[in-house]
Amino acid sequence: MNYDKYLDDLKYEDADTVLGSVMSAAGFPKIENIEDACDVAYLSGNESDRKIIEQHQPMFYNTFEHRLVNKQDVTNIIKQLNANKK
Repeated sequence: MNYDKYLDDLKYEDADTVLGSVMSAAGFPKIENIEDACDVAYLSGNESDRKIIEQHQPMFYNTFEHRLVNKQDVTNIIKQLNANKK
C-alpha cells in the first residue's frame, strides 16, 4: 500500500486523525515513540503527559518529546511505512 495518499489529508485534518487512518490501514504497527494516548495516560505515571492527554483526548501521543503528535510525526511515519514495504 502507498501511504502517501494520507499526506494530502494533513491539509484539512489534524495530525492525530490522519495518523489514526494511517495506523488503521497499516494494521496498527509498533512505531517507536508513538503510543496509544490512553496507555500513556494511565500507565506511564507521568503527570504532565496525563494532563495533556486528558485536555486534548488524542488517539496517539509522542512519548519521546512528551507532546501530541504533529504533522511532521505523521510524515515521518508515512515515510517509514513506505520504506518498510519495499
